[in-house]
Amino acid sequence: MSRLTELRARRADLLTRCAAQRADLARRIAELRPAAAGGGPEGAQGAARGGARHPLGWIAVLAGLMLVTRAREVLSLLVFIRSAAELAVRTVQVLRLFGHRDAPRAAGAAAASPAPPTETRPGHA
Repeated sequence: MSRLTELRARRADLLTRCAAQRADLARRIAELRPAAAGGGPEGAQGAARGGARHPLGWIAVLAGLMLVTRAREVLSLLVFIRSAAELAVRTVQVLRLFGHRDAPRAAGAAAASPAPPTETRPGHA
């Protein structure tokens, strides 16, 4: 065999092994997170959202930003984002509180004043 033929055979073997490992890895991930495989109601969006919540990812992003820019600017940006997120959480809580406050009143008002009974006397129309 020539050197080129050996390299082509080795490349084909490596590609088949990579495909098998890729399939095995996909199967393992599907076992760990069934919703991430697309079979669940959230699909791939749920997996992306879970990755966005991962603290090590955020630490890596902050460390990268600190290396690229000034650390003081990154930390002030972090404080600003945290304050904005806290404000958004509080706003959502208040809006939900108002939503829950109005909802029972409307349901309670309908239950408190039922339709007046209609009187029907035998022989009277």
